[in-house]
Formats: sequence, C-alpha cells, structure tokens
Amino acid sequence: MQRMIEVKRVGPRGHVRQLLEELLGRLEHKLRHFPEDAVSVRVVFEENGSRTLSRASLTCHVPGHTIAAHEEQRDAGAAIRGVFAEVERQLEKQKARLRREHLRKRTASRRFLIAPLVAGLLANPPVAQGASEPSKPPSPQAVEAIRLLASDDPYQRQAAFLRLEALREPATASAIQRYAGDSDPDTKAYSLRALATILGAQAIPQLLQALKTDRAAEVRRAALLGLEPLQAHHPDVLPAFITALRDRKTEVRMTAVDVVSRIDDPRAREAIVARRRREQRRDVQRVLELAAERMGL
Repeated sequence: MQRMIEVKRVGPRGHVRQLLEELLGRLEHKLRHFPEDAVSVRVVFEENGSRTLSRASLTCHVPGHTIAAHEEQRDAGAAIRGVFAEVERQLEKQKARLRREHLRKRTASRRFLIAPLVAGLLANPPVAQGASEPSKPPSPQAVEAIRLLASDDPYQRQAAFLRLEALREPATASAIQRYAGDSDPDTKAYSLRALATILGAQAIPQLLQALKTDRAAEVRRAALLGLEPLQAHHPDVLPAFITALRDRKTEVRMTAVDVVSRIDDPRAREAIVARRRREQRRDVQRVLELAAERMGL
C-alpha cells in the first residue's frame, strides 16, 4: 500500500504522527484483500494556530473506487480518528456491496460445477496414486459436504471444508482442489488445510508454493499449519518455516514462531534466537519470549 502523510503547521508533537501511523496500520489491515500495488492512502493534518482548530483529511484509492473524508475539531486526536472512522465506514459499505455481487456470481458458478462433479465422483471414483484399483467412492456424508461447498453462506462452506478434512477421504481431494485457487482468501485457506490432511506429503509442493507466493496472510498461515505435521517428509519445509519468520504480516510471523519453536532442530533454535534479536513488534516479541522459554533458550 502506498502511504503519504503530510503534517502542516504542527509543533513538536510526536504523538500526532504516532497516532497517524497506528491508524494507517489498522486501515492497511482492512485493505489487505486488495493488491498492495493498487491501493494508495493520503492523509493531511494541519492546525490553525489562531483558533487552535485541527483539520484532518484522508483520501483512499482502491481498485475502481475512491473514498475521502474531512474532519475539523478542536482536539487533534478527535479530528484524526474521525476521518479514519468515516473512511473505514465507507470501506465496509463498499466491501459489503462487492461481496454480495461476488457471492451471487460465485454461487451460480459453483452450482453449475458441483452437481456434475459429485455425479462424476460417484460414477468414476478416482484412482489413488500408486494403486491399481479405484479408491472408495465418497461416503454420503462427504457427498453432502461437497454440495455445501457451493453454498453462498460462508459458515456453511467453512463447515463443509472442516467436515471433509475430518473425514479424510481421498476421493474428495479433487472436489476440494477446485477451491485451492479461489479468489476468496478464507475459502482458499480452508481448502489448503483440508488438502494437507487428506493428501499428506503429496500436498507439500502446493503448500510450499502458497506459503512462498500467496498475497493473503490467512492463506500463508494456513499453509504453515498444514505443513507443520509434514515437516519430516520434505527437506524444504523447515527452511520455508524459517523464512516465514520474516513474513511482512504480524499474524504470519507469530504462527511461524509457534511452528518453528516446536521443531527439535539446531536450525530452528538458531532461527528463533535471530528473530528475537531483530523483531520490533511487541506482540511478536511476546510470542518469541514464550517460544524461547519452551525451547530452553
């Protein structure tokens, strides 16, 4: 996200810039679903000394839409928080509209695809890798869960992925795989976790690729968690975990710390020590302290 902060006619008040940075960080989190290079935010803050009036304006450009807000208050903090609150309100309204449109289109597409897919799975069960006989067809519970993947209710879809993950039926992998490239990060994350459980080591290349290249933090977290029980099966997994300790997103770094701290390997211990020296965020530092204690460092 491109940031531009402009502060005019303000005395030596560092808390103003600190507040702007904190609120920009929160706004950046809310804009995480957009491509980073397609979002820009410009905030201007100034004070009129004669009337001690604070003015704040915020302009946010996202793909296909521009949101702007302006606020004047005698209190600097109130003016700043006011413009950010208004932009966040408009963003939520815009996201809700886009979500409704997206769900309508995706639901129609899913219903078109899922029915023949379920029929095909029942009629022609997939052949397991290395096997000469077809694997078992999906159970009735699995078939119902696959049908729920087409629901326009996100909670129904999540429940369907979790049910398929718990059932661990190889015959369902192809149906789940269709959602591993979904545009919705949550759907993609749930599908990767299910594939990791069902396919085991076969899913490692796909999970490593998602961890390395996916833009969505929740997808990278899902890849980390899916890879954790598979770490011993591939030499590239531990180096990928260590690289994730430097992920740009706080929540991914914290997950990586938890995962790496449970691995009995000198490289894991060295990586935790190194990350602990460099980490700036307090919440990640707390997780690192617990990890170091758990590892006896």
